Amino acid sequence: MHKLTTGQLFCRTGMQPVQRARSETEKLEREGSILTATEMLLRQSDYGSMTMQAVATAAGLAKGTLYLYFTSRESLVLAVHGRLFDRWIDRFAVHQPELADFDRFCRDFARHYADDPLFLQLAGFANALFEPQLDREAYIKSKRGMARRVKRLAGLVCQQFFIEPAAAQKLIWGFLTIAGGAAQMTARQPVTTADLPDDVIAFTGLANFETVFLNAATPLGANIISR
Repeated sequence: MHKLTTGQLFCRTGMQPVQRARSETEKLEREGSILTATEMLLRQSDYGSMTMQAVATAAGLAKGTLYLYFTSRESLVLAVHGRLFDRWIDRFAVHQPELADFDRFCRDFARHYADDPLFLQLAGFANALFEPQLDREAYIKSKRGMARRVKRLAGLVCQQFFIEPAAAQKLIWGFLTIAGGAAQMTARQPVTTADLPDDVIAFTGLANFETVFLNAATPLGANIISR
């Protein structure tokens, strides 16, 4: 069987050949530009209306080139979530004193977690909506990224409260699980508050991220820290 060249393949499929990034540095730079374009689009609209074609256009790439880096919309959005997660850890770490009481640690965790509306929105749906749609390779990459972040956050906990790494990781996993659930509960509403009756406004007012998080995370963390 005659093997088609790349040029012949593009001609038969109607696609335009594009020059691939050759070095690892070039690949990382292109991946970064794709994530930046995706983040921009997500901040301007939302996940439901974002398309891979729109991302490719914003990044200055052919759609086929985009799929060389991210095989699905879900893997792309999860990568943006991971980038925002790393930024959040950077901000949180900088604002932590050498020694802090546990209540302050919890409050700072919640406050910084909710600082970025896009990060909060994606955190609420990362596990339930995006991860089940990933292929094996993207799933492994996503979980390894999360493991790295949990380990980094656990290191902060060890420094602050002088507990064993295993206990620190348990605390962080608990905090992130609670934060994800709280993010879903406090997600952006489909209507404005002004359009709601008073009883619904009063009820939804209880779903403040920081309040929901602290009500669940503080007793969990205190129990782990005190052991």
